[in-house]
Amino acid sequence: MHTSVRLALVAAILAAPFAAPTVAHAQPADASGEPNSGSASPPGPAPNPPETNGDEARIREIVDRELARVLTERAAKDAAEKAATENAQPSGTTGAKAGDIRGQSGLFDTRIAFTMTNENVLVQPGETIPSVPGWRFGIPNSLGVLFFDNYDTRYSGFETLSHVTAYRDVNVGHIEAEAAFVMRINELSGTNIALSDDGSYIVLSDWKDPTHKDPTRISLTAFPVSADRFRLGYSYRLSWGGDPEYSRTNAATPGAKLQYDTKGAYAFIGAKSSVVLDRATAEQRSALAGLVGGGWDPTDMVRLEFNGGYFDRGYNELVDVNREHVQLFGGSVQASIHHGMPIRSSVDYRLYKYNGEQIAGLFAPETYPGGLAWIAQSEFTVLGQTLKDPDKTGATKIQVGKAGDLNIRVKKDRIRLRADISYRDLAFILHSVPSLPTYEDFPTEYKTSADLFAAVGADKNWGDWLTLGVIVGIDKPATLTSPTGIPGATNGAGGQSTEVIRNNNIDTIITILPPGEKVVPQFALKANAKVDFAKLYSALIEVFYSYDGNTTRYERVGCATGQSCPDAPLQYVFGNFNQLGINVTLQARF
Repeated sequence: MHTSVRLALVAAILAAPFAAPTVAHAQPADASGEPNSGSASPPGPAPNPPETNGDEARIREIVDRELARVLTERAAKDAAEKAATENAQPSGTTGAKAGDIRGQSGLFDTRIAFTMTNENVLVQPGETIPSVPGWRFGIPNSLGVLFFDNYDTRYSGFETLSHVTAYRDVNVGHIEAEAAFVMRINELSGTNIALSDDGSYIVLSDWKDPTHKDPTRISLTAFPVSADRFRLGYSYRLSWGGDPEYSRTNAATPGAKLQYDTKGAYAFIGAKSSVVLDRATAEQRSALAGLVGGGWDPTDMVRLEFNGGYFDRGYNELVDVNREHVQLFGGSVQASIHHGMPIRSSVDYRLYKYNGEQIAGLFAPETYPGGLAWIAQSEFTVLGQTLKDPDKTGATKIQVGKAGDLNIRVKKDRIRLRADISYRDLAFILHSVPSLPTYEDFPTEYKTSADLFAAVGADKNWGDWLTLGVIVGIDKPATLTSPTGIPGATNGAGGQSTEVIRNNNIDTIITILPPGEKVVPQFALKANAKVDFAKLYSALIEVFYSYDGNTTRYERVGCATGQSCPDAPLQYVFGNFNQLGINVTLQARF
């Protein structure tokens, strides 16, 4: 009411200077242009004009003062209304009204790495498997990534890649709808570029609280192209149920997940599908998978989780069992206890959301709030897979694989400590292949051993820009030993043969020991220095040493050094057990 009165007063004041001249000139004029007085008396001396300059100045001052007061009060009211609206909106929807479409499109999770590398300065090209070309600019090969590196991600950290992301989000009351098209750009070269889907999705959520302050909701997440981010297991190195389970098909592997979240608990069910070739009929057939899982926080410090699934991987490719399905099934459990640190999960499981809050959270630098914080997590997985029985024609049997780990992280002021212990038997490592020889269980005369490694590390940060660290580890790699030689392998001699099989989330590397030799542990040490600057950039130098008594290389039988013997058979001989490598990298991530 008061505002209306003030506005009316302002309008009247604004109209006054214009109304007065309008009234003065409203009388009609004669042809001479003089005002008609209506009398015949002779004209007298002209009257003095009214003195209006001082009055107009005072009026303008009043108007300006009153208008400024009205505008100030109106701005204060608008700000209060805006603040109230933002407080009532869910996180990440600042300034948006119900039903407004939010989100952005562009390049997201861009990683640019320029690396100078030499995986082993102690050898020449051709003396290792894989070969070390020498000093160069580019991505290090598998020898430049040690067994304790990239434990919880698919990437080595030396890649240059980006993601084209188009993200949209809308809230209408309790309902939230999100969608993102995510295309990964990687494996760049001067003439080629690789494009792939990296988890495009649609999410529909029904929230109990429209402001999202209560986490309770039911959500449906659909992956129309690749559901690889929807995996089972917890640590990325021990995860399973992703796209590699259908690696022998070129078809997409879409999927969907229905999940219920509430404070201190969650549960989900899901499904995936692919199209595989039935080799008996040469026709394509669908292959389905079902997934289920959940978690519960009995206290603020403890979380218990489980998940499991069944995957139809299509028909066995071996002739006598090509009407039998390869069926993968199993379960994983994890227990976590933590204080001052959130529950850890691989960034490769997360959905990309292109808005300010989500980007800041994904790339937030390490913080050091002071005090003591820690987390310990342990998981165990058991898998079963139906493969050909090597001892019976036309029969199948279940191959059992197991894996487990213990991961500990501690932060004390600006010092971080880590410890990782991991166990994976050979059946688990090769379950996506599947097995070796492929599609059948290990023959009874074969002997297998599991991969077992342990690593401890520490680093310290100074002033949020310099971090120095060291990590040391021991690894006994998995093996497959045959008394008569591995099928398909050339070792230049008969007798017992042992394959050393390693997997580091990026590659599965197989080397063969000389006849009669046994696997020994590998020891490794890495020291690194990292400088962070301008929020997006970092410079990293790594110097690492490894002693691996399982290192072998190819050699032509009966061929002298420097002699060309293209027709001579190959054999494996021991190489240089010592490795001294250096990586120097300039990185940007945004």
